[in-house]
Amino acid sequence: MSVFPANVRVFINITCFAEKGLPRFRHRITLENLHGKRRRGTVRAGVVFDLCIVETRRIMKRIPWSTAFAVCVVASLLSVVPAQAEEYYQPDWSSLRRAELPDWLDGMKFGIYCHWGPRTIQNVHLDDDPDMDMLEAIELWTGEKFSAEEWAELFKAAGAQFAGPVAWHGNGLLNWNSKITDWNSVNHGPKVDIFGELAREIRKRDMKVLSSFHLCEGIAIWGPMSKENPVYLDPRKDNSKWILGPEGRWSRDSMIGWAERIEEAMDLYRPDIIWLDVSFGGTVGPELRGHFVEGRLVEGGDNFVGGVPEDIQQRVIAGYFNRAIDWGKEVAVVYKSHDIPPGIGMRDIEDGNLTGLQYDPWMADIDMNLHQHWRSWFYNPKNGIKSTDTLIDTLVDITSKNGRVLLNVPPLPDGSFSPEVRQELLEIGEWLKINGEAIYDTIPWVFYGEGPTTVKHPGHHGQGQNRGEDIPKYTAKDIRFTQKNNFLYAICLDWPGEQMVVRALGWKGKLYPGDIVNVSLLGCDEPVTWKQTGEALIVDMPAEPPCKYAYVLKIERRKAEPVR
Repeated sequence: MSVFPANVRVFINITCFAEKGLPRFRHRITLENLHGKRRRGTVRAGVVFDLCIVETRRIMKRIPWSTAFAVCVVASLLSVVPAQAEEYYQPDWSSLRRAELPDWLDGMKFGIYCHWGPRTIQNVHLDDDPDMDMLEAIELWTGEKFSAEEWAELFKAAGAQFAGPVAWHGNGLLNWNSKITDWNSVNHGPKVDIFGELAREIRKRDMKVLSSFHLCEGIAIWGPMSKENPVYLDPRKDNSKWILGPEGRWSRDSMIGWAERIEEAMDLYRPDIIWLDVSFGGTVGPELRGHFVEGRLVEGGDNFVGGVPEDIQQRVIAGYFNRAIDWGKEVAVVYKSHDIPPGIGMRDIEDGNLTGLQYDPWMADIDMNLHQHWRSWFYNPKNGIKSTDTLIDTLVDITSKNGRVLLNVPPLPDGSFSPEVRQELLEIGEWLKINGEAIYDTIPWVFYGEGPTTVKHPGHHGQGQNRGEDIPKYTAKDIRFTQKNNFLYAICLDWPGEQMVVRALGWKGKLYPGDIVNVSLLGCDEPVTWKQTGEALIVDMPAEPPCKYAYVLKIERRKAEPVR
């Protein structure tokens, strides 16, 4: 963020324009003249304006420098007239690449969302009714203990910075008060506007709202059966032919219907982040089969890639960005892996991790459930949950690699959370109260870490390999790095005992002799003794750990000389 310089004198009728492409939103600036009189005008990047001006003014509101306005600072603004009318984002990849990720997203490292719905009911009846019909499950899904206020309060206590619902998943039931279809959570199931109530409570607690959108993939209750929408089929009948269409691909009508649902949710709730799950582009399946590796179609494998057509992908993303301009807010799109071209939005790795430091911001959606059953994203009584230690270590490791974690938290069928889930979320929150400065608003260092433990199965579903047994088990030698301003954070993923030895911080490495000014241990009131040798930074640790999980050294570095 930058503030435009004050008291800049300009000439009458100077033409001003935005130099750097199209913006994510209009900017409303407040100008004040020497006599205290104020006047407002709206400025949009990509549109040229003629400014009629007479004297000096001061810009009173901060504007993101990323849009690089050449706005003149004037004293008396008589008129601001668009010299041309351009569109914002067009539904093509070149236009969409102009959109930048919001600055606020860079600092957000931890979010929560919840898989909750009819699939939850099916999971609890796997033994007595393994073939339960989705329609029956919907009517049994009453959610009598659901409270958006309690959910949002728990998310906040866990330290989440963004949160939200699964808008729909695996069936045609929408978790909002839809006017497109009667098949929604207000008319069926819990009879509650899940998305709307959660969005309101999440925003009350100063968190950003995320919503994920998933495809129905052949489930036979896709279309709305509202009498006002006769073009759609009755969801109680088998719609699979209508969904799949010719050649076994999804029909165009079904994909347009999918886009219309997302657009309705956008208009109703204005989410800050939309996450378009696996079938948006369909590249996850070929990746997992080994037919599609790092953007290359492998010889000998089939060329099938599911997902919606590119023009509908472009329609959804462009529509979201253009709506955000009208809303006056910055938004972000998250997608799976290679589902769209690079440079648009942020990619996600499903229940997995990456091996190295990434030079693009990314996200991992991590399931709290151990992946012992395919349906484990929803509550499943047969599954255990990952330990607090595992979840915190995963958050630290992913943050050090320029990522962030979206944690799936599985509610019970009645809409409450199990005591075990609540306890672990509160433990994560307690850890973040002590150590959050090493996570929130940080950026990666040149090394993401050191130590013997690495990710065994990088990529999608890596944490589900071998029923979760292959999730990394970190040691006291495994250290991860983040940084913020003049401070470097070294996070040890197990208690090191009497001494913590950080090889990357010896003066033979990246930091020269004298670069380290001070070292402290977060959560510890007493100073620690430390020394920097050529081989390592060596810190004497207190007798008792300051917290239960990963332990953070805060390292103050020598400040750079002022620029002259």
